[in-house]
Amino acid sequence: MSAAFRPMTRRSLLRTFALTAVSTSVLTVGLAPAALASDQGGTITRAEAIQRGQRWVNLGVPYSQSDYYGDGDGHTYRQDCSGMVSMMWHLTTSRTTATFRDWSGWTKLGSYSQLKTGDALLGDGHIVMFDKWTDSAHTRMKIYQEPTWGRFAEHKTVAASYYTRNGFVPYRYDKIVEDASTGTPDAHGPLYMRTRTSGGAWASSATLADSNEAISATASATLSDGSLHVFNVIPNSGIWYRSRSASGAWGGATKIDTNGKISAIAATGLPDGTINVQAVVPGSGVWNRTRSAAGVWAGSAVKIDDNGDIVKVSSAGLKDGSLQVQTLVPNAGVWNRTRSASGTWAASAVKIDDNDEIISIAAAALPNGTMEFFGVVSESGIWNRGRSASGVWDASATKIDENGSIDGVSAAGLPNGTVEVTAVLAGSGLWNRGRSAAGAWDASATKIDANGKIFDTYTAGLADGTLYVGGLVNVA
Repeated sequence: MSAAFRPMTRRSLLRTFALTAVSTSVLTVGLAPAALASDQGGTITRAEAIQRGQRWVNLGVPYSQSDYYGDGDGHTYRQDCSGMVSMMWHLTTSRTTATFRDWSGWTKLGSYSQLKTGDALLGDGHIVMFDKWTDSAHTRMKIYQEPTWGRFAEHKTVAASYYTRNGFVPYRYDKIVEDASTGTPDAHGPLYMRTRTSGGAWASSATLADSNEAISATASATLSDGSLHVFNVIPNSGIWYRSRSASGAWGGATKIDTNGKISAIAATGLPDGTINVQAVVPGSGVWNRTRSAAGVWAGSAVKIDDNGDIVKVSSAGLKDGSLQVQTLVPNAGVWNRTRSASGTWAASAVKIDDNDEIISIAAAALPNGTMEFFGVVSESGIWNRGRSASGVWDASATKIDENGSIDGVSAAGLPNGTVEVTAVLAGSGLWNRGRSAAGAWDASATKIDANGKIFDTYTAGLADGTLYVGGLVNVA
């Protein structure tokens, strides 16, 4: 296993993205009302515990081991990990991880498989609240936590293996009441877009690109003619496609795939003017659909990987006309499959990283025929691995950002050889970091959108050097 993708310990995650704000949120986010059904120290439903935690996330309560913040019900709790869990359970005091360990008020669970919404995971010096599993194999989970100094209350995805590797033990509060809650609703919402000129100036505000509040995933592709192509997943409906011409005119939305079970997508343009879209269908694998240079979509998609455990996909179209598709397989790492310029898919995929704690992936192609792959590692940050024009992958990855709050990533290459990476930070918004054509990464990232409800993103580099960044804003 390559050591380069191993995460840092939580105690080392003290530094965050540079505070270079460009603008404010793309829309006002309402705060969840305080949960008032329970009494302090009394019984509490799983749904109410989650509602109380979401309030701190919405308010952006900063981590502190000395400061206290209100629960909206007249009580205050310490703003650290154990204080947040105490607040979510509406306890009479802010416990510590030490006093939680031998606490008589909870019961140790036999395994992670018994976890339910509102249960907790206790480790050495840290505790988090379990929300829900994000995949049927129970390899990824949504959690609530006050993480560490310099960060804020957050609701994010973490690989279960991160907690097992670090010795976290599952517990259930004895006064939690069973209800129908199975965790927070799956994220969905409208798509906003923000642009950056070829000179590097970001737009002061984002524009609404698609008002459909049911969108659950987004991706983009660009062509050498200056056009931008955006793809949105709508659960129980399929993939919807919209294009923007080089002159800036948007076309109407067109459904290009009717499979309502698609959970994740990627897209890329090729030098010959074709576009390829990859769709993850849980339990089935990855399917690829092609749009000809003339603008005609193939009547059906082609299955390119039958691994039903795949949860994420990214892709890049290279200068030589080949298509490179990366898939994230829980507990198995990241795999790359190649399609030649003539359209022949490789018989098998090649593992390019075996870290089982990667939660999000992205790829970018460059004018010189190289490509860059990016993986978000639970509680560690973003790691970058390159592939040469001759097809050789770097032996190890390089960490380009150590912010453990990063929950998603997208990337794009520009005609001048630079690379742009967009990170989704839980509860914070979108941050951009660039790499020069000479290979030097920006010393700090720039905050390009402060909306903490953004949950998915795409980054698109156009032929004229402009950059387009999309963000889905959760309304669930």
